[in-house]
Amino acid sequence: MIFDTASLRGTSRTGSRSFRRGALSVVTLGLAIGLYLGVPSASAQTLLDLQGQIEAATQSLQQQSPFQSGDGSEGSGLNPNAPDRAAAEEQQTDEANATDENGEDQTDAQRLGRFAAPSSIERDYALRTGSTLRQYGYGTFARGHRTPLTSGEISPDYVLGIGDELVVTYRGQMSRTVSAVVNRDGDVILPDIAPLRAVGLTIGDLRDRLREETRRSMTGTEVFVSVGNIRLISVAVLGEVRRPGTLSVNSFATVVDALVAADGVRRSGSLRRLELVRADGTRLPIDLYQYLTGGASAAQTVLRDGDRIVVPLIGPTVAVDGDVARPGIFETSPGQSSMAMDDALRLAGGPLRPAGNRLMHISFGPDGVQTVNTTNGRTGSLKRGEILQVFIDRNVVGGTAVVEGSVSTPGPRALDSRGSLKSLLANIDLLSGSPYLPFGVVLTREPSTLLPRMVPVDLVSVLNGTQDMTLNSGDRFLILGAQDIAFLSSPAVAEALAGGDPAGCQATSYLRNIARRSQADSFISARQFLMQSGTPSNAPAKVACAPSLEQYPSLLPLMLENVSAIVGDVRRPGLYPIVQPVSLRLMLNAAGGLGRSADISRVEITRYDAAVGATTTDITREALDLTKVSLDSVVVRPGDMVRIATRVTTRERGLVTVRGEVLRPGNYDIRRGERLSEVLARAGGLSAEAYPFGAVFTRDRVRELERQANRRTASELQKGIVSLLARQSQRSTTGTGVADAMGVMRDLVKDLATVEPYGRVVVEADPAVLAARPELDTVMEGGDEIVIPKRPNYVLVVGEVLNPGAQQFLSGQRAADYVNAAGGYAIDSDEGRAFVVLPNGAAEPLNLGSWSTADTNVPPGAMIVIPRDLAPFDFLAVTSDVTRILGSLALTAAALNAIQD
Repeated sequence: MIFDTASLRGTSRTGSRSFRRGALSVVTLGLAIGLYLGVPSASAQTLLDLQGQIEAATQSLQQQSPFQSGDGSEGSGLNPNAPDRAAAEEQQTDEANATDENGEDQTDAQRLGRFAAPSSIERDYALRTGSTLRQYGYGTFARGHRTPLTSGEISPDYVLGIGDELVVTYRGQMSRTVSAVVNRDGDVILPDIAPLRAVGLTIGDLRDRLREETRRSMTGTEVFVSVGNIRLISVAVLGEVRRPGTLSVNSFATVVDALVAADGVRRSGSLRRLELVRADGTRLPIDLYQYLTGGASAAQTVLRDGDRIVVPLIGPTVAVDGDVARPGIFETSPGQSSMAMDDALRLAGGPLRPAGNRLMHISFGPDGVQTVNTTNGRTGSLKRGEILQVFIDRNVVGGTAVVEGSVSTPGPRALDSRGSLKSLLANIDLLSGSPYLPFGVVLTREPSTLLPRMVPVDLVSVLNGTQDMTLNSGDRFLILGAQDIAFLSSPAVAEALAGGDPAGCQATSYLRNIARRSQADSFISARQFLMQSGTPSNAPAKVACAPSLEQYPSLLPLMLENVSAIVGDVRRPGLYPIVQPVSLRLMLNAAGGLGRSADISRVEITRYDAAVGATTTDITREALDLTKVSLDSVVVRPGDMVRIATRVTTRERGLVTVRGEVLRPGNYDIRRGERLSEVLARAGGLSAEAYPFGAVFTRDRVRELERQANRRTASELQKGIVSLLARQSQRSTTGTGVADAMGVMRDLVKDLATVEPYGRVVVEADPAVLAARPELDTVMEGGDEIVIPKRPNYVLVVGEVLNPGAQQFLSGQRAADYVNAAGGYAIDSDEGRAFVVLPNGAAEPLNLGSWSTADTNVPPGAMIVIPRDLAPFDFLAVTSDVTRILGSLALTAAALNAIQD
């Protein structure tokens, strides 16, 4: 026995109905027996209760039925009205494959991020082209895209039918409005007139007949007729639609409305071979492509009751892919198995570009092997399954040059018929920011070899009209900016010329390789400037290139080969590339102009001249007096160095600080050669409590000299310590003491190397003495500081005494008296090396022996120092007491600070 799908479905439905009848009979019989044998309270049940129990049992059986659908719905054999399960699954698949008019999925699955499965036709074309192609037009007729007309003006040609509602309004002797429906007999019945035949009449004809009847029976009354509710008609949509069958639509519905009501055409159905079959057997062919492209189409034909729309299987298809407006799969015309290439391109929206396209025709051979041929697309046709691919062959813009760099809107610009650079720069608004005009660059190709080449251009001469250049289509024109020019004088360039490689900038890496390979001194002007200006050659680890140099690294050596340097008193000294000799005025303008202190009476220009064919480069230097020579008459050539001298001034750089016991302390600017007495006089002179003998004078230059001396001393001590420890270790039996001593002495040397010097200078600050002895009057420098303290009344005694500290100053008292007042000498003292530090910073030795007759003056504020006797100790003992020595040094430093304050 052979079973097909229809017979299986019929058997399933018959079995389900028999099972349901049997189940209901069993439940009914069981409930009846229960009522007959049940308890007395069961007799009180009503028939409604019994019916409710029967329905509940039936529902339970339906839920437990083996015919229940997989999603738990009632689409099973228990429901005779339920749709066939296989048909429902096919319908769900079609709904998942629904696409819009542009070929995009518009289902819930797509909105959730899942793509609809392609049809078999789409899969085949996708395998052959490698791109996703959709069948054209099917999404237009999906549900929800079109709503049939239900309101608006009714045409007078509208044919009335059974069920149409008419609204009749009377105005005149009798004013009223009545509604009447065309009855099943086809008549419309209105008051005071005989029934009128309406079926088959247009609304216009009915109006005329009703007016005529009203004039005869109702004198002086006018009548107005309109259509109220529109009747529904029944049409059948058959074939390859998602929901085939009989549909109810209003009488205004068209073929398109019916297809929408049927959920659209499946992608296995045709859009070009539909038929509208009238009730009288008339057949009307319908091509939906005419409707989709906006032409007159039978698809807009108004349907009649009993019409049938038949959607057959899809006909032959072709595909257009690539750079077109609407790639897709298109069906051939009715009765045709091929499509002209120009028609296929028209359906695809045409190529994206009007010219410069390459068209490939993919066809099948007799053995089914695909072949590819080039075609012009204007002739020839596409047969079933063939593909036309469109590619943009060239992406070149002719007749244009690309403008880049310091411009307002970079991008391509149209060239005139001559390709003139001057015409390209005619719009001065093209330039923006801070363009550098003496050196522009045109990136072009050598005509004979087509190799890229950079051509420097003097844009100043181009704008003035004295020069011009012809540009070719595709050239790139680069205008440099201030940031590009400033990068030439940066430490990164100095590092690259010195052989280093600052990371992060391809231009400096390219320059370093050129400088290493080139034996000629092509960058002499750049090197000289970077050395004279003091630009450090230690660039940061990572350097940010200038915008243009980052795009074109090879531009940096070209610019440096053509630079002229400007140093001295200008606002922006640096390297400035030029193409040809220019005036000094232009170069000074590029450098920001002269500074306020510039000496234009002596401008020095150093030239590096090399005649053609010469074996040497001559260096010439000339001095110009710009007060007698015009700036425009002085010519600066590439490679020249211009030095703008600064006027000689008597003003000293920096300030002098005066503090302490003066009437007007503060900071004072000075002139060259100004002396201490003059600065004190400007400060108002000394106060009554001033002690000029204790003045503390410090100078930055002396401080730096002391710092260098301390470093040299620390280095020598380090060497001496190593040698001394080597000798001591040979005599010592314990290595621990030597190691400890080495650590302590190294700490001492470290302190000596890092201690901050005072930079104090012994000067005479008493105005009376300076007036009598002018040779003692110190010449001031910027950064000097003079502190005039108050007169002290104490003398400091420090070092190896029993009670170090300050003793009250007594006039005429000797140094030995101050030592005795401090408790006398300690056991480790060395009075033979005692000295006194005077308040002005000078030091003198003291002879404190019992037989000494010399009397050293001890003024107030002096400090008597008794050092320790180191002779009784060996090296290890000395190193063990280094901490105490450092403590004494700290005490001495504190005493000096007290004197300064």
